Amino acid sequence: MKTEDGGKILIVSLYVDDLIFTSNDESMLVKFKNSIKLEFDMTDSGKMKYFLGVEVLQNSEGIYISQRKYAKEVLERFGMEKSNSVKNPIVPSVRLMKDEE
Repeated sequence: MKTEDGGKILIVSLYVDDLIFTSNDESMLVKFKNSIKLEFDMTDSGKMKYFLGVEVLQNSEGIYISQRKYAKEVLERFGMEKSNSVKNPIVPSVRLMKDEE
């Protein structure tokens, strides 16, 4: 993460050969992208839609992430794609008990 005067922020994440970056300042984004292109052969894929198994939807209301595709692949791998789904991963009435140890 890099910060500049005026509250400008640039966040960069690199995983092997996948690079994502974001900023609250358009000129900072352009400057960073241009400096990276001088050093490396880079393809600009535009707004992020998918990264490391996480689906990303960006619109005017916010940024939403999910792993729907990954979950579907796991269900298919174990032959459970026809299983009944639930909205909550745990039944709301279940009371969890503190471990005695």
